[in-house]
Amino acid sequence: MASEFELIAALRRRLSATGPTVLLGPGDDAALIQPPPGQGQVLSTDTLVADRHFPAGLAPALLAWRSLAVNLSDLAAMGAEPGPLLIALTAPDLTPAWIDGFCEGVLACLAAHAPSATLVGGNLARGPLQVSVTVTGWVLPAQALLRSGAKVGDRIFVSGVLGAGLAGREALDASGLAPAELALSAVSPAFAPYLTPEPRVGLGLALRGKATACIDISDGLAAELGHLADASGVGMRLDSEAVPREGTLEAALTGGDDYELLFTLPPAEATAEKLAALAAKGGVAIQEIGLCEAEAGLRGLPPLGGQAGWDHFSQP
Repeated sequence: MASEFELIAALRRRLSATGPTVLLGPGDDAALIQPPPGQGQVLSTDTLVADRHFPAGLAPALLAWRSLAVNLSDLAAMGAEPGPLLIALTAPDLTPAWIDGFCEGVLACLAAHAPSATLVGGNLARGPLQVSVTVTGWVLPAQALLRSGAKVGDRIFVSGVLGAGLAGREALDASGLAPAELALSAVSPAFAPYLTPEPRVGLGLALRGKATACIDISDGLAAELGHLADASGVGMRLDSEAVPREGTLEAALTGGDDYELLFTLPPAEATAEKLAALAAKGGVAIQEIGLCEAEAGLRGLPPLGGQAGWDHFSQP
């Protein structure tokens, strides 16, 4: 078994930091970064825990991709350009081969957001397997996408296909394949929405100056609609038949793990021509699914068998 410092050295060899905002990368007690002039700094962090957010035996390259992607999705929801990030990795044991695979996943995910997204440091510790990622991003403060700006009369949209994350998890469970034997370079399309989600960073950037409110769909559409409505002080009417989905409507509303964007647009930004331009810039299909109304609450939701979305402390 390699020592902690040998593993850190292996990480530094593979993941040396570069980027327009990095003044000093891994090697000192902390990294040194320089925000672009006039930009606001966006910060977010999330922890993925084995057998809660991913199978404990998942191949390290896929674990790395998934860990980064779900955090980058939070930047997308803010309309931020990704910047330097940190990874804290806890594991019962680590080998150079495992670290090499993890680096493969980190590099592959960061390559999709180069040159601004780069790893500038982190931490290794022994314990139950989990990955914590802290991301930074940049956006002009006046252009940051918030949850609180939706207005009565705004139209509600989602990107991509909902329920695909849940379907991917279920397909992986049913396949009988060992998660450790899966390869990043050959992920089945059936598993990809769960194992290698695509953060909608391009769409988030395209929505700056246009969307009145935005949130990423990590806990299920029904829950995220409630978050937007509460933060903005409006009601929301859902056209459930318009929701682009894989599987059942309930799976799309409550399954979570989709990492698509839910956002609102004023009528002037919701013309067919402007929507087509948004989809082209964002690199993903968008679909209108509802309307913001004056009366508080959510309408148009079908009866749901369980909770409206994922809740760590009320679900097994």
